Order: sequence, then structure tokens, then C-alpha cells
Amino acid sequence: MNQKNNTFMNNRIWFYLLIITGIFCAFITTSQPALADSMPGGNVKDPTVKAVDLAQPAVVRIITVVPGKLSVHFPPSTDVTFPQQDADTYEITLSGTGAFITSNGDILTADHVVNPPKDQQLNGALYGKAAQDIADYMHQHDQKNATITPDQVTQQLTSGQLKSTATFQKASSSVFLSTSYTGLTNASDFKNLPAGVGANVDQIKKESPVDQQDTAIIHVPMKDTLSVPIGDSTNVHPQDKLTIVGFPGNADVGKSPDSLLTSSLNQIYVSSLKTSDSGAPLIQVGGNVEHGDSGGPALDDQGNIVGVVSFGVGDNAAGPNGTSFLQASSSAQAMVKSLNLDTKAGKQQTLWNQAFNAYAGTDSGHWSQAQQNFANLQKSYPLFKASQQFQDYASKQTGNSVTTPAPQQNKPSSQPAPRSATSWQAIALTIASIVVLLLLVGAVFGSALRARRKTKQQQPAAQQPMAAAASAPDKAQPDLTKGVTSTPQPANLPIPKPSQVGQNTLSLKVWPCGHMNRQSARFCSICGEPAPSSPDGA
Repeated sequence: MNQKNNTFMNNRIWFYLLIITGIFCAFITTSQPALADSMPGGNVKDPTVKAVDLAQPAVVRIITVVPGKLSVHFPPSTDVTFPQQDADTYEITLSGTGAFITSNGDILTADHVVNPPKDQQLNGALYGKAAQDIADYMHQHDQKNATITPDQVTQQLTSGQLKSTATFQKASSSVFLSTSYTGLTNASDFKNLPAGVGANVDQIKKESPVDQQDTAIIHVPMKDTLSVPIGDSTNVHPQDKLTIVGFPGNADVGKSPDSLLTSSLNQIYVSSLKTSDSGAPLIQVGGNVEHGDSGGPALDDQGNIVGVVSFGVGDNAAGPNGTSFLQASSSAQAMVKSLNLDTKAGKQQTLWNQAFNAYAGTDSGHWSQAQQNFANLQKSYPLFKASQQFQDYASKQTGNSVTTPAPQQNKPSSQPAPRSATSWQAIALTIASIVVLLLLVGAVFGSALRARRKTKQQQPAAQQPMAAAASAPDKAQPDLTKGVTSTPQPANLPIPKPSQVGQNTLSLKVWPCGHMNRQSARFCSICGEPAPSSPDGA
């Protein structure tokens, strides 16, 4: 009985292991395709993520160039202007961020991005540009400074030990679309960028200096552009979370255009609402705000511009350790109103909204609708190559989808439907799951077979021939089970104690079931069959 119980328990354990392993393999196999495809745009079911995704392609990098000259006074009475060629200037390059707010090429930014103040910071940039030329001049004309280095020249100019006067010409700015719009261009330099990626600022329509509202609306000759709506900054409160889209200088780890034109997202939180001495409403924020983010939009959870990155204060004004301030969007709203600008979404923005809303949807046929909308967007705006990744993903999901696509107005395409996106990892896991299941099934039956053989080997020697005869009857031996109906062995069959066994129970005889039993036994000790009736019917 113990052996049979152990065998039953072992088989039961193997059975449960088989079920658990099968469920696990099925789960891995069915979930793998979803893990294999990375969804562009991230968790677009999150309204904030979706809103930022919609706004990001409308954010641009602004490069401003300020030409300058430096007049240096060498004791006792020599003044030299650098660069020494009259027609040449040093070009100070500054970087900032802006965002289209209309479909007609109007961009909102900080005023100091396109009209840098002529302050010590700009002077310091000019010192660095002129330092090598000044050092070379001193090597030729001043034996006392024959070994002076450019760094030493910069230090003397900054400290005032070497007197100088800086003059600057009018700044000029250029705007470049980000890779969130163009996709990767693989251009070797800015001169080789595809047509339409960059444009020169042709007008500063409205501006408020840095010491006032530090806000400007500039224009580039681009038509039907994407745009970001301007929100109401009076709805912003301390502890709110905002998202900055910009081009921080510390993120410029490469010199290629694709590296420099890839925007960054930084989440910040509102610390306080302030007002400057000039009366400008300010939003104090905490978080990582850097040089290069200046002029960039601060978006609320609905993707509306509620602030413009303006300035920082402290020993390290830029970065997480400084205190940063945004110009509230109410200042920009006043400018928009005074210019009578139309900020409604244009045709391209409308198509982009429709396509992305379908992409992030959950209704039946949304993948098919998104695929068609992105195709229309690509056809009308071929430079908007970054939308291709969304179209490709929607196309794959349309191939996988079991829902009925929404009806389309356009003529159906004659091309075959995209095939189901099944990765080689999913195929490999499916095969592995089948192999594991087969091995487990084999192990279960093998265990049962071994247990059965072991049980037969452990039976008493006197019973083994009878069991053999029952399983394979010999022709010379009569079939003792012929005409006898087998009866299942009752559970908990009582086992007689040695003291209860009399002398008349020691003689054995063959029962119709084929087993040897005591004459006084009531049931067969092997199969449990009741004792046969005596010839006299007793």
C-alpha cells in the first residue's frame, strides 16, 4: 500500500508540474510578440506623454550669430583691433530653443536668444575667440610676453589687466527643425542638410528685453507649419509638473547635425509664482534646466505652452543646482493679441493630430485608421519623415489585429495586407515550449512505467508465477479466470493479525481469480475478489 501511495503521489506531482509548465510556456509564447516590438512614442495611452509627443516636432533649435571685434590697448600707447583685417569679424555663436505657435512660421522664444545682451558673458565669448590672435601678436611685438598663452591672454582680458573694448554688430538667427520632425538626416554638416530643414529669421515681430519680459515672437519663411497652442499660465500652481522641450548644451555630445538637432525632454516642477521688478509674471521651477533650453516651451499636462525658459540665478544658474525662472505665457498671449496672430492649427497640424489620436486610440480599427492618416501626412509633407516610424508600427499592428478596420474613403490599395509581425524569438520559444512539454509527458509516463515494474519485482515469490500466468496463460495450464467477473478491491481491506490466524488457514488453494489464497479467506489478498462458493453451496 505504501508503494502504491508513493507512486500515486509522484504521478500527481508530475501532473501538476506538467500543467504549470505548459501554462508558463503558453504565456511566454503569446506575450513575446508584444515585447518584441517597441512602440514609438512611448506610453501614448498616458495623456501627458501623448500631448508632449504631439508638441515635440514643432520645437526648433535657434542658432544666433553675433559678429564682433575687440580693440586691445597695449602699454604704453598702442591700440590694435582684432581681427586685424578690417573686413573680418569674430562670430560668437549662441544657441537656444523656440516653438512654432502659428501655422505661418511664427515662433515663440526668449528675447535674449535672438537679441543677446551686450554683457560680460558676450564679452567673455569674444575674448576666447580673439585670444590666439592676440597671443601671436604679443609674441611678435613684445619680448616680455614671448611665451604668453591664449589662456593667459583670456585671463588678462577678463581681469582688466589687459585693457580692451568690444564692439558687436547686429545679430542674425537661423532656425532648424529637429529630428523629431525630419528623422535622421545623416548629413555630415549643416551645409549638407536637406532643403527645408533650416531657415533664416527674416523678422522679429515683437520683443520685450531680457530685463523686462524676455519674450519674443520671430518669423521664418515657412508655410503650413506645425504649431503648439499657448495655454493659460494663471492655471499653473506650485507643485505642478511641467515638461521642457529644448536643446541643452550639455546634451551636445556629438558634432553631427543629427546629434545637435535632437531635442531633449526634461520634467520640472513649479516651486513658486513670482513677479519681477518690471512687473513680469514669473514661474519659479525646480529641476534640470540648462543653457540651450532658453526660449524653450514649458508644457502642461495637455501639451499647452504655459511658460518660456528665461533665466537662472545662483553660482551655477544652469542645471539642477540653480534656481530657474520661466516667463509666464500670459506675456506671450499679450504679444499674440497685439499682433493679431491666428494661432489655430493649420492643415499639417490637423492631420498630425488626427493621425496620432488614431495611433493612441483603443477603438476597433484604430490601427488601420492611423496607418491611412500617417500615409496621407507623409504624402502631403514628405519632409516630416519622423512620422514614418508611427506609420510603420501602425501597419504592423494592422497585420496583427483581429478587429475590423474602419471604413476608408480612399480607394483600397491593391498591395497585399502586411504580414503578421512574428519575431524569430517567438518562433524559437514556441518550439522550445513544445519540446519541454514532450519531455515532461515522457517523464510522467516513464515514471509510471518504472513504478509499475518496481511493484511487480517486490511481490512475494509465490505470487509471481500466478501473475505471470494471468498476464500470459500457458496452453498446458487451464485458464482459471475464464467465466469469472473481476471485482474491485475494497478500500481499507482489514489485514488479519498473526494471533488471529488458525492452523486451518495455512493451507493454500487456487481461486478462480488465479491467485493462491487461504481456504478460510473471505477475499483474495491480491485482487480482492470474494471467496468462491463451496461445491455444496455453503
